[in-house]
Amino acid sequence: MSNFWKDAYKDSWEQSATKENLIKEIIEAETGLRVDIVGLGAGTTDYISGSAQDNNHEKGDADLYIESKDIHIEVTGPNVPMMIFDDLWFRPDKLNNTYKKVVTGEGKLHLIVHVQDDKQNGKKIIRGINLNKQFFMDVKANPYPIITPKIRGNVEKYIEVNPKDKHIIKLEQIIELIKNEL
Repeated sequence: MSNFWKDAYKDSWEQSATKENLIKEIIEAETGLRVDIVGLGAGTTDYISGSAQDNNHEKGDADLYIESKDIHIEVTGPNVPMMIFDDLWFRPDKLNNTYKKVVTGEGKLHLIVHVQDDKQNGKKIIRGINLNKQFFMDVKANPYPIITPKIRGNVEKYIEVNPKDKHIIKLEQIIELIKNEL
């Protein structure tokens, strides 16, 4: 069962790798910082058998890491064009992994970056969330809805966030957070 989701999504790895590499390139170009691809299977289409634990990772680990500033970045987003006003979906395991790191003080900054193609014009829409203590306190006080859409014949679980939510930030704000982290 540890390869179930890999097998279900293997046809979309190229799209995922493209998003991860795009965000890496943007951050490096805008900040001058080195960004490492660290997530299991991130930035590649290579098939890596076994679970995250089998490969010395934790389920939901970030895709990118900026060692010089101890910044963890998860890259996500749909593989089909969406409208800018459509809700953003995030896998719960990604947020749970980050929550554990935030409460134990691992990492100085945790970001989740959502990349999608705009259904109207095909341009990239890049937004994100600063997954800090305030975010998790707000989520605990007022949880986001959990949805279970059927995708590729499989029922999946996502946390649904309105694009106008106070925690959603634009690419420019993501870059500023990274530049300003000491």
